[in-house]
Amino acid sequence: VFGLYGYDRVITPPFELADVLERGLDSVDRRELMRFVEPSSGEVALLRPDMTPQVARIVATRLADRPSPHRLCYEGTVVRRQRHRARRRQQTLQAGIECIGWGDAGADVEVLRVADDACQKVGLRGHQFELAHVNIAATVLDLVPTAARQSVADALAQKDAFSVEARLQQAGVPARERTRVLALTELYGDVSILPLARKRFPKGPIALALRELSEVVDRVADANLGAAITVDLGELRGHSYYTGVSVTLLAEGPGAPLGAGGRYDALLARFGMPAPATGFAFDVDNVAWALRAQGKSLLDESPLRAVVAGDAALADALATQLRTLGLPAARVDGALKPALEYAASWDYPLVVIAGARSHRVVRVSDDASLRVANGGPDLIEVLTSFAQSAAGAAL
Repeated sequence: VFGLYGYDRVITPPFELADVLERGLDSVDRRELMRFVEPSSGEVALLRPDMTPQVARIVATRLADRPSPHRLCYEGTVVRRQRHRARRRQQTLQAGIECIGWGDAGADVEVLRVADDACQKVGLRGHQFELAHVNIAATVLDLVPTAARQSVADALAQKDAFSVEARLQQAGVPARERTRVLALTELYGDVSILPLARKRFPKGPIALALRELSEVVDRVADANLGAAITVDLGELRGHSYYTGVSVTLLAEGPGAPLGAGGRYDALLARFGMPAPATGFAFDVDNVAWALRAQGKSLLDESPLRAVVAGDAALADALATQLRTLGLPAARVDGALKPALEYAASWDYPLVVIAGARSHRVVRVSDDASLRVANGGPDLIEVLTSFAQSAAGAAL
């Protein structure tokens, strides 16, 4: 899907020198970073905790002479040290896109459209995009003393108005400012909250942020995405390099976002090339989790492949024929029973027992079988039709 929208793949290194990578990581808790000394230079290096700064560096250095927008995609793992029980994984597989050099709301909409199409392509349903603007919560939190901001932010994330009020009072925040902060515990839900928010915050930087968010929401509505659109003006997740509209992908299952992204118009300047930018990254493991919760699997969309067994010479010849025709084939020795056990363990849908005159094809899911003439035409079509037919169907 990324490629269909013109996003070219880049491969970023799994580690970089700390003084380079940390330019884009000012929001990351330094205790989460995996550091080591690079043996050949003696300099401190980092296993990448985030891929967006790496892509920004590539654009600002190697691709700076190309016309904008730079549409790039990537996949790979990011690593952060485990510090809390809730963080079950130190290594996360991501796949994402970056659209750099396009400052219009159209770029934000394109990124959302790509993410939505990718969700639909892998079979995800019932997902939603939760939109926010980082300057709204950040501006309101400026009213809170620095020492109390994280505590208040944690309560805001839980939409716990009682705790927010108590922590604001403890921090000595005046009543008028407390009211502005507490408003964020209520301003979330469907897009109908935006007019209410504009009445609450009619001027100043929050009003500007609301106009930017509303423009994206309106254009997304015109784009007719398959996902539901919600708004959370108290959203605080994300990296500090975000500067505008942000998005979180949610679905039933993992109890955590399936992906996130947003606008980061100031990040490229840190690498010497000021440019607007926006992007989105999937947490692939959480996407798979959400699919399992819907009774689906990424393996459902895998290409057809088969285990080939039987007489060694005949099986070798058949496996070679299938590979020549573009169908992956794994050779195993032995008869049908061990071949079926192997196929079931490694998620092969078919077992083919090679024969001199005909081949026996067995569907692993229900042990249904058929005979295919050796050398017969349309072998791949027959195997594909048999693999995809309903369990117990006769061919």
